Amino acid sequence: MNDGIIGQKWPQEWYGEGVCQAARHLLGAILIHVIGDKFYAGRIVETEAYGGSFQGCPDDAAHSFRGRTARTEPMFRPGGCSYVYQIYGMYYCMNVVTGRAGSGEAVLIRAVEPLSGLEDMFRNRHMDIHTQNPQHLTNGPGKLCQAMEITKAQNMLDLCGDELYIAEPAVRRPLKVSCSARIHVDYAEKGKTFPWRYYIENSKSVSRP
Repeated sequence: MNDGIIGQKWPQEWYGEGVCQAARHLLGAILIHVIGDKFYAGRIVETEAYGGSFQGCPDDAAHSFRGRTARTEPMFRPGGCSYVYQIYGMYYCMNVVTGRAGSGEAVLIRAVEPLSGLEDMFRNRHMDIHTQNPQHLTNGPGKLCQAMEITKAQNMLDLCGDELYIAEPAVRRPLKVSCSARIHVDYAEKGKTFPWRYYIENSKSVSRP
């Protein structure tokens, strides 16, 4: 299942980084979900940071902006747990909680490049492995969660465990990283302009250039 592409699992202390630093650090790392006898892996190519502040302005696009609730509880845990929530009543989004306890910071995994478990990913996405482009398999937060079977059941998991976790690639190569404003946050007065979306340039698996 490893095929020599997956290196060490991220240690707990790596999740203690500030949210923007973590969002960049996650690029090129590998998101892994093990469920039953299925092993899903995808190289992270696009992220968005949420929480904290930019140039003195609190991030009003973050779920944590209005405080701690039952829904946002994972964001206030110490870095290193998952935050999975549902959108539009049907799709899930996977986030990596970062920083210290109480900081309310998390990184949205927006897109991955599929590495392992492709047949099951195509099946989960109701796509034809023989005729449809794998670049469209996981190029969005809802798509990657559907493909990798990440649901509310994976909310608030310890990312240092063996079910859902982040690993380094066996070989970490230099990346060309670009940033932009985040996607679909027009509801935020200030945060809609924060340049907190990070993506690997020239990756064919990002949600948009």
